[in-house]
Amino acid sequence: MYIVSKEDLTHLQHLSDILHLFHHRNQNQHRRSPWWRHLSIFRKQLRTLCAQFESLHEFPTTHLARSKKKVQDQRVTDQIQQTLAFWRDVLVPKWQHAFSQVAADGRFAVLGLVPLGALAEVCRIVGLTAAFEELGQAEVEKVIERFAEEGFEGRTDVRPSILSGQSEDVGELVARHFVGLDVPSTRPVAKAGVEYARASQHQAPSNAKRNVLKRSSKNSIESPAKVRRRGKKGDAIDDLFSGLG
Repeated sequence: MYIVSKEDLTHLQHLSDILHLFHHRNQNQHRRSPWWRHLSIFRKQLRTLCAQFESLHEFPTTHLARSKKKVQDQRVTDQIQQTLAFWRDVLVPKWQHAFSQVAADGRFAVLGLVPLGALAEVCRIVGLTAAFEELGQAEVEKVIERFAEEGFEGRTDVRPSILSGQSEDVGELVARHFVGLDVPSTRPVAKAGVEYARASQHQAPSNAKRNVLKRSSKNSIESPAKVRRRGKKGDAIDDLFSGLG
């Protein structure tokens, strides 16, 4: 059985005090939640465990008290062993699941992390973390042994190369042969497009010259008419004012 030292016992008592304050602070809001019952059980169990460890570290002064303490220590040690075994098999997985569900909730993530961290620290101190690691290693070894027993040795549908330890034949790479299609080439089209672009570039200056000539001829034709109109209009006005004079 794992006996904690005085420093670890002080740390356990500190965690117990934190859980007590945590329970008192959030009782009114979360006392009806499903995970709150697991927190209450964890807090009470930890407080009882701290009291049992504390009794083991007491030193009586009289001979009669020391003889009585030997009998009491043996009984307390058996109780601690039974308690830790029950924690390992039943309570710790339930507590871990309940507190993880609270931590996964975005609203109460902090409330879930506090008991989850306290549980992890308590399990480390009392030696349950090492016990869980040993159990996990034993389960892994059992799975490996079962896999070896149910492996390829007794199977007849496996090729001899695999049974003899050779590498598995994954096949041979086969090249694909594409069938040629009568697709017309696009080069004449591209060449025709280039020739059309060049022709348009040559025609652009000539078109610009034609437009300039058209505008100049149009202006030369329209300008006398405008002059004549202005002249006629100016003559009529002059006649009107000359008549007044």
